[in-house]
This record gives sequence, structure tokens and C-alpha cells, in this order.
Amino acid sequence: MKMAEFSKRFFVFSKLCIAFLTLLFVSFGFAVIDEETARNYFSQALLEMYSGKFKEAYETSKKSLSGRVYVNELSHFWFLRGKLAIVNGLIDKALEDFGTFTQLVRNDDIDNLIQRVNYFRKLNLSPSKSFELKYISSASGIVNGIEYFQSPVSLTAFGDTYCMLDSKNKRIVFFKNNKMTKIKKLKNDIKQIFFGKNGSLYLLSDKSLYDENEYELAKNLKSPYVAGSDRDGNVYIVDFDRVLVYNVYSKESVEKKLPQITMTLDAEITVDKLYVLDGLRQVIDVYNLSDLAKVSSIKPKEKIWAFEVTPYGDVIYLGKNKLVAGEQVFEVQGADLIEYVYPTLFLIRWKTKTIDTYVLKDDKPIFVNIDKLEFDDNNAYAYIRVEDLFGDDIHYIQHSLSVFEHDVYVPSEVTSSLLPVKYLSLKECTGELISYRLQGIWIFGNCPIISKFTGSPTSDNFIDKRTRLNWVVRWAYMRPVPPGVIKLTAKVSFKNATYFDTSFYTQQLIKMPELRKQ
Repeated sequence: MKMAEFSKRFFVFSKLCIAFLTLLFVSFGFAVIDEETARNYFSQALLEMYSGKFKEAYETSKKSLSGRVYVNELSHFWFLRGKLAIVNGLIDKALEDFGTFTQLVRNDDIDNLIQRVNYFRKLNLSPSKSFELKYISSASGIVNGIEYFQSPVSLTAFGDTYCMLDSKNKRIVFFKNNKMTKIKKLKNDIKQIFFGKNGSLYLLSDKSLYDENEYELAKNLKSPYVAGSDRDGNVYIVDFDRVLVYNVYSKESVEKKLPQITMTLDAEITVDKLYVLDGLRQVIDVYNLSDLAKVSSIKPKEKIWAFEVTPYGDVIYLGKNKLVAGEQVFEVQGADLIEYVYPTLFLIRWKTKTIDTYVLKDDKPIFVNIDKLEFDDNNAYAYIRVEDLFGDDIHYIQHSLSVFEHDVYVPSEVTSSLLPVKYLSLKECTGELISYRLQGIWIFGNCPIISKFTGSPTSDNFIDKRTRLNWVVRWAYMRPVPPGVIKLTAKVSFKNATYFDTSFYTQQLIKMPELRKQ
């Protein structure tokens, strides 16, 4: 037995030695290019990747590993080549190469990328088993003795901004990073406000739908409540025995009949479902968004008058001195109203005239990707996508987003920006989800499963008007800029989980005109 165990260990040790010697062989000996030439190829691969030229970037990244590489930068070179291989559909090859490297040296960046590949290969959409609740900040309606809002009845968020409706005083108050930026007076009696997919603000009264300037878009409503806006820009308004669907791009409305009359207290949508709270029956009815066929009903454990839902269908509501999220209960005192912009929870307290911001996070992963870097004379700018599992943009997440250089936190400013979309039409299902998600493209055509998990609308109508949310993180880069590769990490951090992406820049990259901040 001892001899067999020795042979087994010797075999494993031999494999590791061969792999290690292979790396040394590539990095130090019999090389075609030297270390500085390898860095130049590495910089060129980054430029091509940031420009969306993924095939060229992959070929260039292979050249960067064709000769000698500084030992302390070797993991960066392997990571970039592997990530670009995954983008180009060579996923199994990338995993095999990563396996060879990580037998010798553990690398968190590579491990994180492998985890993302595995998650998209084994999607978990089951109900969340756990939630975490973490306080972030508060906004007060009274500042320096002046009252700015009294009893908010509706709140909505888009990008780095949220706004609340003070219906009693007929005004909307806008916030950015919990600081008031604007107050808008209203002419009509508005009961609900919400942002559409185009970033425009819409207003709902008891009888009409308006744009931000109170121009009437739809009228003759009976008992309306806005459930939300889908990927195609359709706003769903549940109204007694029907659903009015208003498209923010075409400016047209269509009407769909509900299977039953509903005294709606609240309504929400996910990527493919409509949730409607019937106040008389105290039941949340669930419908398919496509045809309004009833799927199921959810009976809350106590009487409620409002609710929220996660992208994955977990219901959230306020009880007596508590917050219920799925099957988990948190103690919450003095809250009158909640609004959920996944994964940010707003608790509205009328008595204290405050809006408290929390993170209410489920057990599903968040996708973080650094799409591009730009530079000026003093600052670097990272353009970052933060998405849920379905590929939909995550709004108002700046409180949890930060960047690190060589794993050291750097002070930064986080804002949101709307950028043009990249898209592709498929005649049939091909490739893996992770490849499309890393590229950040929408998928149209004949593969609904890939479209569903890439944040894609159902059609390319009005594609010239469509945009995607990017988080722009600005920080002062190191000066003088050190030679070599500078590792950059973007992290979305919560109490019990951190989601991140890794990229790089170099002294050479900062000087490239293609990446000059305009």
C-alpha cells in the first residue's frame, strides 16, 4: 500500500514538474520574443479587446505568450489569453489551460472566471434559500430646517438617480447618492412615478398616463397601476380587467384582457411574468407576460397592500414590524412603504420623513464585466456592466461598486451612462452563454434561450433608439505610471458575497489615441 501511494504521489508530482518546466521553457528559454516585446503584444491585445475586436485580441494574446514573460506578470498573460479564448467560444481549451496553470499557482482571478463559466453551464433559477439585508444610507425630507418632502408614496430609480413622489405637496424630488439634485412641481394629482427602459420618467394619475412634462399619453383609465417596463420598452399598466401596454419608443398602446376582474393594489413584472396583487382576495396572481395566461397564485402569510419581486420571482413585502423576503424574515421598525430596485431596497418612513437605503441580496450571482478603459492626462475611466443572471442592467448599485489597482482600493467617482448597444442575429442556437455575456451583446433571431439570458429584447425594432447602462468609474491613476502591467479589479461587494471582474492597463495603453477620453 505504501508503494502504491508513493507511485501515485510521484505520478502527480511528475505532472506538476512537467507543467512547471513547460512554463519556464516558454517564459525564459528558447524564446522568439523578449519580455518587453511580450508586453507590447499584451497592450495591443488589450486595445483590441477594449475596441470589441475579440478575434484579433485573442490572436495577439497568444503572441504575447510566445516568448519570455516576466514571472510576476505570467498569471496576467494567462488570464487574458484564457478570457479571450472563452469570448471566442474556445471554452474547454481555456479551462484546460487554466487547469494546467492553477496546478502550480492558485489565482483568484482565474478561479473567478472559471466559476462564471460553470454557473452559466448549470443555471440555478430555483427560489432563493437566503437573503442578506445591509444598511447603506439615509435621505431626510428636512434639511437645515426646510421641509423638502413629507410622505412619499412612490419611488423609482434609473442608473445613479432615484426620485420620489410627494403627492401631498405635488412634487417630485430627485436624488443622486442620497443628495437632492432637483425638485419638480406638478400640475396634476399623480399617484405613481416610474422610469421606462429609455431612461425617461413617466407619471400615472387615477385616469391618465403622462410623460415627465405632464403631456398625456393615455387616458380613460379606471383603476390603473404600473407593473413595470419590459426589455422592448413596453410599459404594463394593470387596469381593472385589462392590461394596457404602452411602448415608449413607438408611443402606441395596445390592450390585453385579464382572465378576471382584479382590484389591483400593486403589480410587478420580471423578465417573463406579471405579478398582480388582488386586494379583495389577498392573493398575488402570476401571469405569463407574453399572453397573460395565468400560471399560479401566491398567498401571502398576512394581509398586505404592496409587494416587490426579485428577477427570479421571490416575493418581498412588509409585515408588522418585519420584512419578508422569500421565506426569510427581517425585523424592520417603522417602515410604511418599500421600493425594490434589485438588489437595492428603499424603506420609506413617513413619521420621520426619511428614505433609508439597504441592500437586500438573494443567493443568485451578479455579473460584473469591465468592457473598456479610457484615459486623460490625470484620470482613468472604466466602463463597467453590472447585470443580473438574465443579463438585465442593474441600476442604483454605485453604493457597492469600487475599483482596485493591484488589489489595493483606489478612491473613485461612480456615475452611470447610457451607451449604444451591440447586437447579433442568430439563425440557430450556437455557442455558450458565457461567450455572449463577456462580449456584452444582445442576441436576436432563432435562439430564445440565449436571448433570454443576454438581456435582449424580443426584436430589433427601434434598435437605433436602444441603449445599455454602463457604470463609469473615474479615478486618478498612478503617476508616474510604473512600467509593466497594472492589474485592475472592479468589485460589487455585499456583506456575504463579492462579485468581480479583472482587467489590465499599461503605460503604453495610456498613450494610445484610441483610448483617449473625449
